[in-house]
Amino acid sequence: MPYIARVRRSVLTPWLLGLALLSGCSALRDGGGDVVGAGDGRVAGDPSEEGALLTIAPADPVLSDDGKSPFQLGFKVFLGNEDITDQVHLSIDDERLGHFEGSTFHGNPGQGGKSIVRAQRGEDRGQTTLTVRLQVVVIAPGAQPDAPSKFGGSGYAKRTPEIAYPPAGALVPPNINELEFQWRPQEATLFEINLVSDALDLRIYTPCNKAGDGCAFLPDEATMKRIMQGGRGQKMQLSMRGASPEGGGVGISTKQELSFSENDMKGGLYYWAASSGGIARYDFGLRGQKAEAYYGPLRAAAVCVGCHTMSRNGKRIAVGMNIPSPAMMRTLDTGTRNKLFEVGPGVIAGSNFQAFTSDGKYLLTTEYGGLTVRDGTSGMLMGKNPSLPNATMPDVSPDGKTVVFARAPTLCLPPLCPNLSTEKASLFTVPFQADGTFGTPTEIVKSAGENNYYPAISPDGRFVLFNRAAGDSYDAKDATVMVVPVGGGTPIDLQSVNAIAGNSWPKWSPFVHRFKGKSILWLSFSSRRPYGVRGGANAQIWMVPVEIGALEKGQDSGYPPIRLPFQELGTGNHIPQWVEQVDRAPCSVIDMTGCGMGERCMDGYCVPVIQ
Repeated sequence: MPYIARVRRSVLTPWLLGLALLSGCSALRDGGGDVVGAGDGRVAGDPSEEGALLTIAPADPVLSDDGKSPFQLGFKVFLGNEDITDQVHLSIDDERLGHFEGSTFHGNPGQGGKSIVRAQRGEDRGQTTLTVRLQVVVIAPGAQPDAPSKFGGSGYAKRTPEIAYPPAGALVPPNINELEFQWRPQEATLFEINLVSDALDLRIYTPCNKAGDGCAFLPDEATMKRIMQGGRGQKMQLSMRGASPEGGGVGISTKQELSFSENDMKGGLYYWAASSGGIARYDFGLRGQKAEAYYGPLRAAAVCVGCHTMSRNGKRIAVGMNIPSPAMMRTLDTGTRNKLFEVGPGVIAGSNFQAFTSDGKYLLTTEYGGLTVRDGTSGMLMGKNPSLPNATMPDVSPDGKTVVFARAPTLCLPPLCPNLSTEKASLFTVPFQADGTFGTPTEIVKSAGENNYYPAISPDGRFVLFNRAAGDSYDAKDATVMVVPVGGGTPIDLQSVNAIAGNSWPKWSPFVHRFKGKSILWLSFSSRRPYGVRGGANAQIWMVPVEIGALEKGQDSGYPPIRLPFQELGTGNHIPQWVEQVDRAPCSVIDMTGCGMGERCMDGYCVPVIQ
């Protein structure tokens, strides 16, 4: 059964508008009958400007839009008790919502949001807010067409759904391709999912689609687009109600926040899908696809392809293969997957951990127990091997001038330095010169017996993300995620992440986003934490935002992690390496050459076939 979308539009009666004008405040009501806007409409202009304050009525109105029919609202403007409406100019900041003809606002159907209405007469000014809320009803497959009518009964606690996912207070990129809603139903069998923001009032009616120990609902693409458009840059209120197809009592969940950042997530993510023994890739610029197999045992002619690193620009990838003792390392041109050079194979040669400069000019490898610098295209040695002894797990700052690494008091007798893991490691930064040489290291996190490892420098170059565990770093069950200023200081415990231990391989997204006037960094990590009602024992890639302002104060932002939705629950996924852009092989649309299995030629480049 296809989705059935219905919309509702409120009517602004002359009596109601008149009441608003007399009282100087808005009394517009939504479909539920609650007052949703109130205020006095008096807002000062620029303090440096002279002029009187004007009062706009109704103040802070909220209009409901069915997405189809034109709608309008008349305003009045007062200077004290004097009606000066015919002497002022009225305008709205966000003209997507509509426009003014005289003192009447004419809305554009289907455009929800919140904006400022401004009134001006010379230097006399006033302003108020105007909210246009798109009201949409979706009848999901399996729910009867009259499902909305089944939620008029009295309160019945045993039908109250318990929301299991997304977690309360989550912040999500607005272009995430899937967002599954999960809950535990109690005695209810019919459900209403309600999402409300300034721009949207969405009600979804669905039966229980069994998942794990509860229910799940995955919106279709059209509904997801509604949610993202209505949520971008805003906080939404998510709530649920539970009922029966026969009607009767209704259970009402508590409300929780679900927010969406202002910026789309761009670039791509390359991660180790351990169950398949290869590297998977996800391109945030392509909608509707799962992660694609990028480089696995068959293509590599190897037993396993695992530890990997990317240049920030996405042009280069280095992968470790087979038994890590240390592993043979192969460097590829990312788009074509053509081999550039290798280091190894194994036993006493090779590299377990490596890092590119952002442009891929240099590749830092871990050879003979220290950091070696190689040309990123030819593999030619730049100086000694190693150039920096007793160093592992490197990462390079975005500007290429700083390297962070881990150093452990582990016995190493070159060339017998497996370097697969660390214990009791401290973290250091070291200047990295344009000629590929190192300066003098500085300790930024000193071990007091605990293990500090897997460091990564933030996209703004100001912070270092890392793991901490009591013992060995390899698949540590107690691994926590920490952040420290790049110059050193007291590490910040990301408690919202570490509430559940076992969070490995933390990595930064290369972009800085905005939300509610604050700068946001995104980080991802591998965790075996349960995914809502679906549970799960395999490691999955999770992501969480942190506010730069909070880190500056030595604090966690408190946002809970979300699971990146393109993964298969049956695979164990690790090492989420981000790039600014997914580099793809060129191809010819005319003769259909250049693309591999599972790809097709589109706009001159090979892209995955979306299933």
